[in-house]
Formats: sequence, C-alpha cells, structure tokens
Amino acid sequence: MLRALVTVIDTHSYTKAADILNLTQSAVSSQIARLARLFGGSMFAEGQGLTLSPRGRVVLQYARRILTMNDELLVAAAANSAPLRLNVGLPAWMSYQQLINAFERSAATPTPQQVSFRCDRVERLVADLNLGSLDIAYICNISEPPRVAIAQFSEEMFWVKSPRLVLAAGAAIPLVSWPGTYPDRLAMQSLQESGINFYVAFLAPELSARAAAVAGGLGVMPSSLRNITADMEIVREGLPKLPPNKTGIFARDGLDLRPLAPFLNILTEVLAPPRSAERTDRKPKIASL
Repeated sequence: MLRALVTVIDTHSYTKAADILNLTQSAVSSQIARLARLFGGSMFAEGQGLTLSPRGRVVLQYARRILTMNDELLVAAAANSAPLRLNVGLPAWMSYQQLINAFERSAATPTPQQVSFRCDRVERLVADLNLGSLDIAYICNISEPPRVAIAQFSEEMFWVKSPRLVLAAGAAIPLVSWPGTYPDRLAMQSLQESGINFYVAFLAPELSARAAAVAGGLGVMPSSLRNITADMEIVREGLPKLPPNKTGIFARDGLDLRPLAPFLNILTEVLAPPRSAERTDRKPKIASL
C-alpha cells in the first residue's frame, strides 16, 4: 500500500505506477483506497487530482522512511547479502569537485566496512540519521543538531555577484534564490531587516543553476567561500553582513566510532570549510556598491 502511494506520487500517474509495480491500474487504485480506509480519510485533496491532502502528506513522509528501511533490511539480512555498509549522507548542494574530493579521499582510507554515500536534502538526512538508516551525515543549518557530534564548524557567508553586474546605490537588489533553501531564507531576512528593496531575478532548485545565474550577471546570492567560483566576486559593502553557516558531521546513536577514526579524520578534513585566506582556485575579487 505504501509503495503504491509513493510510486503514484513520484510518477504523477496511476498508469506509470502500475507499470513500475507490475500491477494493473485498478490494483494500484485499490491499494491507495485501502490506505484511505486504514487512516480514515483520502490521501488526496478532493477535486485536485494527485495533490496530497494533509493526511496524505503525513503518510507519504513516513512511507518513504518505512520503505527505505524495509529495502535496506532485505539487502542486509539476505543469505547472500554483501557485508553491512557504513552509510554516509552528504547535502545535495555540494559541488561536483567537492564530491569528487570527498569520494577519492574516502576511498583511499581503510574502514572496517564498505562505505556507501548518498546526497539528499538536509531534512531527510537528519530524519534518517535519527532513525538509524544513516550512520554518518554532514548537516547544515539545523536548529537542533543530532546528539552525537563528530565535528562542528562555523562557515562564513558572503554576498556574491558577477564582476559585470553593477549594483546601483538605492536600487532594488536582484536576488538569485530558491524558496525554502538556507541561502534564500538568509537573503530575505537580512535584506528585510535592513530595509533594502529587492526582487527575485532567477529561481532554481539546483545550486549549480543558481551559481550559473550569479556568474552570468542575473543577480546576487549568499554563498560560502567554498562555493565561490572564479567568475564571481564578493560584495563587501552596501549589503548587510550575513551570519555564519553552522555545519557539522554527526553520527547516529550507538555507532562505535573508534574503529572509524582514520576515515572520520579524513572526512572531517575534506568537509571542513576553508579559512578565509584559502581558495582552491584563486583569491576572490572584492566589490562594493
């Protein structure tokens, strides 16, 4: 029943879900109808197609966790399964080169278990770390961090723009953003508290697309030092100072960290934010309004 709901939502279609699950469309509908009877209400908002109802959103959230743990259990406990793995979660905003560095350095470090990596949204990493389906996670911008901290960092944030973009004093600031992300919340709050007018010039969920928009001169956005590219510059004056980004590497409850010490040391070294004077390419340019 839960897999039917998740597959319908992910494919946006009963027909496609039926093909994937090797069921008839009526069987998929029947499974979701059983969920509605079980939980005392429809999974979907009345008259709005496949838009989830409030009850449906709660069920979907738990369904994804349950199915993930179910599938992991089937693999881990099977008679011919591979040895248990160390599951490491990384945030989806990490860049191509950052991920390559993390994978290469980690692969060269011996561990008692084989390591599996996963990139995902921060809220999912936190949830799965608390559930125990992730062993270690690099997590950013959370009000209540997990209890077992391996390393914690404070990372400076900067306003960045293209050198070709001219910001006139008193003019509205063009923002590059995506609603719900930490840089978006940070930008909105900082500009509103400072009484600076702004407008959204570009929207995209992927960090790579937002970075391209900044480099292409569409607007400004908050960025950590590690994500500033050679075709961006830091705006030092005219915009409000940004608070630091709190990040850390955390472990699930009960994980024995002692045999993992060499791996964790390398992971901490790879993920630690660079000092202000350090860059992987060159020192960023400085601009002001």
